[in-house]
Amino acid sequence: MAAACRICANSEGNAHFFPKEMMFGWREEFDYLECARCGCLQIAEIPADLGKYYPSDGYYSYRMPKQKHYPAWMLKLRHQRTRYFLGEFSVVGALIGSLSKPLEHFDWFRGRGVTLDSRILDVGCGAGGLLLKLQREGFRSLLGADPFIQSDVDYGNGVRILKREVGALEGQYDFIMLHHSFEHMPDPASALAALARRLAPGGTLLLRIPVSDCWARKHYGIDWMAWDAPRHLYLHTRKSMALLAEGAGLAIDGVVCDSSGQQFSSSELYIRGVPYVEHGKYRPGNSANAFSESEWDSFQVRAAELNRKGEGDSACFYLRAGDAVRR
Repeated sequence: MAAACRICANSEGNAHFFPKEMMFGWREEFDYLECARCGCLQIAEIPADLGKYYPSDGYYSYRMPKQKHYPAWMLKLRHQRTRYFLGEFSVVGALIGSLSKPLEHFDWFRGRGVTLDSRILDVGCGAGGLLLKLQREGFRSLLGADPFIQSDVDYGNGVRILKREVGALEGQYDFIMLHHSFEHMPDPASALAALARRLAPGGTLLLRIPVSDCWARKHYGIDWMAWDAPRHLYLHTRKSMALLAEGAGLAIDGVVCDSSGQQFSSSELYIRGVPYVEHGKYRPGNSANAFSESEWDSFQVRAAELNRKGEGDSACFYLRAGDAVRR
């Protein structure tokens, strides 16, 4: 009997692909199914020991971030800027904001009713580097969760990280975010249902994930860097995400492509057989074989163009309770 898609149960016309583990260059092949109906790419058999592929001494998101300390007056100014970026006008905040470079996280929050007092949960946060940044920006209610960290972490400044699966989380949150962690979850339907239960009325769930209905996947095939076999268990399409959202009582309230030039640079290096852990050497100026400045710039320009067309290989999915979206 043909293997069925774990998202929509389709078993007709599905295809198989065999990308290799290339983050560490182990080159172990893994069988992935592509659903002919919803388009979702999914690993055919989830490895029994997923932790093996997240070594604490090598996987980037578990390195303890450096804690930066600023004088109180500087933090107060940053907090004024944050209020301004969130839509609360002040002359001081506007002035500082006009002198600051764009900060990505304000794009995620803007227009979502987020304030400095909003309860924010970061799922799959690793060691919590993003939450520490948000704490410095003035956010007061910050919690992270990641099942692969060694133990709970309390930074002593209001930021805590729990070693916990998504189904074991408690409480209600105004803004729940998953930055490239949803694709690592073995049961996305159950995970999304659990996240929906943690979402406060009127809250927003942000999923930033690689998407397989993109130009880079079509162009690079199994050398597309976002396969990240076997850690990326599911690579969704807009159609498969809509099915999952509906099953969890959620609705998609916006999709924004946010891919980078890495879809070109890292995929080109995978074609050459260069593992991800060595890609830093190929940034302009880092070695004789590095990309040139013009090549690097062209990657970023092409990524921005694909994002505008909705063809980038990474996207932000904003989800809310289905009734809230219909209203």
